[in-house]
Amino acid sequence: MSWRTLPPSEKVEAADWIRKRLHPFKAYEVGSVIPDGFAAYARIFHPASASRDWRPEEVRWSTVAAWAGRVVHPLMQFHSISAPAATGHADGPEPWNGEPRLGVLSKAQSGALTRLLARFTSTPDACWFCIWEGYGYFTPGAVAPLKEGPSPRPARWRLQVRFPRPKGNLPERKRVRLPSRDYFLFTGPIDKAEGWEDGPNLWWPDDRAWCVASEIDHPYSYVGGPQQLIDEILGNAEIECLPATPGDGILYSSDKINV
Repeated sequence: MSWRTLPPSEKVEAADWIRKRLHPFKAYEVGSVIPDGFAAYARIFHPASASRDWRPEEVRWSTVAAWAGRVVHPLMQFHSISAPAATGHADGPEPWNGEPRLGVLSKAQSGALTRLLARFTSTPDACWFCIWEGYGYFTPGAVAPLKEGPSPRPARWRLQVRFPRPKGNLPERKRVRLPSRDYFLFTGPIDKAEGWEDGPNLWWPDDRAWCVASEIDHPYSYVGGPQQLIDEILGNAEIECLPATPGDGILYSSDKINV
């Protein structure tokens, strides 16, 4: 699925509550990308990928860390855990050949998460979805690297795709304007959040029972909500995640253990 399956909305005031609860963007902490004020938070790690007989497989951060002799902890960063701790420590070849996606959950993660979230809202059929205005398909004639499927390092791709003019004149619509990011707004049922190619970058139900944030530059997402919801997310075998707090750092340098 994608934003193309949802009706756009100009009721951008639906996101006003988020703006009021965000920390300053340049504080560079969890509360800078997802609203403060929820009972608990989880950090979901977007998987790396590997190609096995031309079939994509998800590779967990914990698998990468074990190969590299690194420590799994709530503030770990992929560049830190993927660098071998000492010369000769890594056993065998790298277990991944595709970096974690930025700004989007994997299809397996989004499916498992959506099923959990649906049980913790009174408005599962009325949700809001923000997608960053800077994605190329919102700019007629724009080009971007082709990213479908598992790959070697992204920089090695040479294929490009040219995006057609988006329907509904989206570039002319109102935006949700948050610190350092502007978004187009869509609305629809919660199951529409599953399996997007890019985004949604910020989404929540109309009753504001929880919120999910996938910042465009990060290979991980955050969920804020009631403690029971976060406990179930943390215990779900399909979702690699760890607890988070609004004051946790989100920079590459925030990992003070794997240095």
